[in-house]
Amino acid sequence: MTNTSFATIALATGLIAATAPAVRAQVACGDTIGKGQTVTLTTDVGPCDGIESAIIIESGVLDLGGHTVSCADTNGNGRYSYGLDIRGKKAQVRNGTVTGCIDNVYVAGKKHTVEGITATAAQRYGFYVASTSSKNRLAGNTATGNTDDGFQVRGAKHTIDANSASANGEDGIDLTQTKKVKVTNNTSFGNTDDGIEATGTGNKITGNTSTANGDDGIAVGDRKNKVIGNTSTGNGSTDILAEEPCKRNKFKSNTFGFSPSSCVQ
Repeated sequence: MTNTSFATIALATGLIAATAPAVRAQVACGDTIGKGQTVTLTTDVGPCDGIESAIIIESGVLDLGGHTVSCADTNGNGRYSYGLDIRGKKAQVRNGTVTGCIDNVYVAGKKHTVEGITATAAQRYGFYVASTSSKNRLAGNTATGNTDDGFQVRGAKHTIDANSASANGEDGIDLTQTKKVKVTNNTSFGNTDDGIEATGTGNKITGNTSTANGDDGIAVGDRKNKVIGNTSTGNGSTDILAEEPCKRNKFKSNTFGFSPSSCVQ
């Protein structure tokens, strides 16, 4: 297979029966896992090049089975593919590694679940959640050694839970003008810029640990955000940075070393 839809070929050849709940199959670069399909990889995929996305998951289920999906500029034109490109609604992606793509995991649409994925050495973001997306859940993932942010999150009402972000070129977790996103129980350490940076409204940042990042441990702007019960110590600039005036956001029961703001508790 090359750029032809995996779903089309698989159904045509009988590889995936219409009533079968799951198959173990090898997927090629550029294939699509469609709605109603559950596929588990049997070997690694890639390095992928010369296509938009390594694998498209269109409302389907992809279990990497512990394998790796990779991208590389094999033709030397300076262009890279996206990695796992998640679209539609209620897709599930889990259990493997994605490396070397523009964004290793790109999440659009809504109500998807991404768990147990390690994203490393992306040309840009380890995980990117699009501004038009909503109600997605990223849990138990690892973003390490990516060129920009480990997690670049936009959109609304997502849950970012129990992930790890380390040694990324910019922020560990960056919420950019998000609304009502829950960031809970994550660990962010050793990133070049901030451990967790959040702008937007109504976000809840609770129970996270942010240490040894190059700039701020936790930086919060905009309004109506809640920052409660986090631990932020040993960061390069400030451990918790709060936008004034204090009534814009709520800070409570945090453990931290240094903060220049009287807002922080």
